[in-house]
Amino acid sequence: MEYSVSKKELAAQPVLVVRRRVRRAEIAATIAAELPKVFLHAQQRGIAIAGFPITRYLETSVGLVTLETGMRVTAHNGGWTDDDGAGGVLSETLPAGPAAVTIHSGPYDQLQSAYAALEEWMAANGFHPAGAPWEAYLNDPADHPNPQDWKTEVCWPVGT
Repeated sequence: MEYSVSKKELAAQPVLVVRRRVRRAEIAATIAAELPKVFLHAQQRGIAIAGFPITRYLETSVGLVTLETGMRVTAHNGGWTDDDGAGGVLSETLPAGPAAVTIHSGPYDQLQSAYAALEEWMAANGFHPAGAPWEAYLNDPADHPNPQDWKTEVCWPVGT
């Protein structure tokens, strides 16, 4: 797949997430198991969902990844803190600043090609990774059962 990569200036975005360290083969099952916890947590506390589900990859190795999966949200009653968390749900913030961004079309198990395209773009344009990358799932597989129709935005903070 050909990727169109651009540099975007992103605003800080509050998120509710569950953080887990899992084997690569367990990523999809972990996301499916943890997202409902985030939805329930937000609903019980009156926190408005403000975007598509996300997964951020804090640390990767050959065998394991530390990921945060959850939802973009709006602050409520002036804000919320990690102390509001229950069941492993944490309040975090996707960082503001420049990021390399692309859209992946197709199955999630092929997302590594989008990350490779971002890395190649960074190297060719004088940037380096400046934080953990994340992906936002732009449509719901339940509404789009054909994996070829799935859209995922991939963002990677960059520096010079």
